[in-house]
Amino acid sequence: MDKKIVLFFVFFFLFLILFITLVFVNENKNMGKLKLEYPDISKEAYAYRKTNLKIWAVNLIVSFLIPFLILTTGLSSKIKIFAEHRANNRFYIILIYLVLYILIDFVLTLPIGYYSGFVVKHRFGLSNQSIGRWAEVVFKGFGLNLVLSLLFIWFPFYLIYKSPNRWWLYLGLISIPVYFFSSFISPMYIDPLFNKYTALEDKELERDIEGLLEKAKVGNAKIYQVDKSTDTKEMNAYMTGVLKSKRIVLWDTTIENLEREEVVAITAHEIGHYVKGHIWKSIILGGISTILLLFLVDKTALWMLRGSNGDFGFRYLYDIACLPLLIFVLNFYMFFASPFVSTYSRQLEWQADKFELELARNKEATASSLIKLHEGSLALPRPSNIYKIWYYSHPSCEERVKFALNYEYENKLP
Repeated sequence: MDKKIVLFFVFFFLFLILFITLVFVNENKNMGKLKLEYPDISKEAYAYRKTNLKIWAVNLIVSFLIPFLILTTGLSSKIKIFAEHRANNRFYIILIYLVLYILIDFVLTLPIGYYSGFVVKHRFGLSNQSIGRWAEVVFKGFGLNLVLSLLFIWFPFYLIYKSPNRWWLYLGLISIPVYFFSSFISPMYIDPLFNKYTALEDKELERDIEGLLEKAKVGNAKIYQVDKSTDTKEMNAYMTGVLKSKRIVLWDTTIENLEREEVVAITAHEIGHYVKGHIWKSIILGGISTILLLFLVDKTALWMLRGSNGDFGFRYLYDIACLPLLIFVLNFYMFFASPFVSTYSRQLEWQADKFELELARNKEATASSLIKLHEGSLALPRPSNIYKIWYYSHPSCEERVKFALNYEYENKLP
């Protein structure tokens, strides 16, 4: 293997360790300041944050380590050979490989998922799940991921084989209608696989939300509550879907733990996302970003493939054994794109916050709902700057509460 490729892997993993160390140092400094500024924050909130930081660090390393080891140990090539001995058709070879790869990844990451999603959540009193319910959700997710992978992952390799110089462009363009289609069908067919969606029981709250929809000129949108109390004690609400699939969904925990005006304020925020076209913008921008991302993946993967001198056990990008290489490079660019994605997301959230304040006209309810949502999740008022820049899709609770309380109404919807 070319020394440049070896050095690339060495320096990248060293960078990851340095980055994680830097985040831990800054997060600890930030928590020290928070203890002085917010003396009422519970010890459990700090302990929960520290535990989640450790889980984040492990997940970050594992997301690169698994494809790296499968690739560099020759396991990927061996899985492909195993598949070739059991099928002559290239399509079936890909399917067998995918089943084995996804199964290996699932088994390796399952202990982390169990610890973070069950053990830690119960330790800090944030989960209502039984072990059976946790297993049901996890294995349903695994099954859905497996089915979708078997249905679609063969297609990129087909494109790479047929058009090695332009596959990234074609796949990126195709992703736009795929994102749209996913936004349309997911609320109606995928989400109900995991939780029960029913009509809103509080009819007075329903009338308040319908009033918001009318004021915002959204048109008809279905309003549901979902039994998230089966899984969690945390709270949330969202508006999802496009065209006839658009809907507002309130977690039952949100309805039970917040005052009506606070639920209305949260809902106004979610309506803001829809009115401001954030769903459509995300679909289009996602497609454009996918083209750029796949272009970089193509060039980098080819460079690494050439520099491997055949040590990976394959020589062509369209070879299914190349999957861990593509995953590694894809994760690499998504990691470094994260600050840009997070910054863009925070801008959308600011827009939705402003829309919420103008639509609901209750800055006190907005502020109190934000505080209750964060306290109910044992979230701290703010993260360190480096973590915020890299990963925070929302402005901090501290920033949003101050913005709400100091907001001056403009007497029009933004």
